[in-house]
Amino acid sequence: MTYYIRDNLPPGPVLGERFSTINDMFLSSYALQVYAGCEFGCPYCDGWAYYPRPLNEVVQVPLDLPQRLASELQTVDRGDLIGLTLTDPYQPVEQTYRITRQVLQMFADVGQPCLVMTKGLGVLEDIPILQSINQRSLAVVMMTILTLAPHMAEQLEGKAPPPALRLEALATLKRAGIPVGAALMPLLPYVNDTNYTLTNVLRALADIEVDFVVWDYLYIPNKSHFLRINELVPRLGSYPTSYYRDIYGEQTLPDKRYRDRISNELLYRCDQLTLNARPRHQLFEGKLRPANEAALLLKHYAFIDSVQERPTIARMHHELADNIYQGRATPQQMQASPLWPSLQRILGTEAGVEDGHG
Repeated sequence: MTYYIRDNLPPGPVLGERFSTINDMFLSSYALQVYAGCEFGCPYCDGWAYYPRPLNEVVQVPLDLPQRLASELQTVDRGDLIGLTLTDPYQPVEQTYRITRQVLQMFADVGQPCLVMTKGLGVLEDIPILQSINQRSLAVVMMTILTLAPHMAEQLEGKAPPPALRLEALATLKRAGIPVGAALMPLLPYVNDTNYTLTNVLRALADIEVDFVVWDYLYIPNKSHFLRINELVPRLGSYPTSYYRDIYGEQTLPDKRYRDRISNELLYRCDQLTLNARPRHQLFEGKLRPANEAALLLKHYAFIDSVQERPTIARMHHELADNIYQGRATPQQMQASPLWPSLQRILGTEAGVEDGHG
């Protein structure tokens, strides 16, 4: 049983500092945690490693978050997207307290772009608010889809709604005009990274025409979480402990060769199914700060180039993205990029161009 603790937030900013580098998976410059703790309690989640008590035992309800956030929003640029990506904003506690709904209504009132990352079906009840935000700026909803197999989903995702219902929710949001994405996060080696699982998931996502797909790998921050994963994996099949020891070693992520191989396979499958790997430019074009838009475009190409083993151009575009985002890029640096014509169109005079012309 999960206990809800109603309380006010401790002193300090709700949003924290603006990111020093834009998050290209979530388009975000800020991250907002609505609830602390998560009733879904997905056993793979690295959140278990950071809480003094079990992740799903207590959920803290921040009663003063809307008021505190309202004050901070006055200093946030409307071209900076806020990601509701730290713990699930639509876990069951939202049905009682509606803190997420209050936050989204505030975003709608001021035209604040946002991205919601959830497994909760309660997001469907807030479609009118999301539509209002999207009309003024940008509202994106992402859902995690790890597998379509019911048994595996039950073992991996605790009390979260079944994947089939999440797919239906994404389709409903898409029909309502809300941009939607799917997250294959995390990919667990030897569990949901098989050809069969990945193909089935991607085909299902292509059928409902999600706007984009992102993926990332199981993160194991410390030994206690490593032991937790070692208890979880055998419940899913015959997986020797040595598998993870060999592929992780002392690292928090699987070794680079594994990640490169899986990313290549996923990128190929996405191309075959005409799925966008990462948010496409058209999704956020003209809806964020020009510097953010340019940085995201560059990071998208840097990701593709990195996966396809073009490290030099990938590194150049990644560094240029950060320089543009931080306002430190020179016209000479931008003109050295093959994407210079696109950067020129996005940034205009910010790129050192007079009246929008070269």
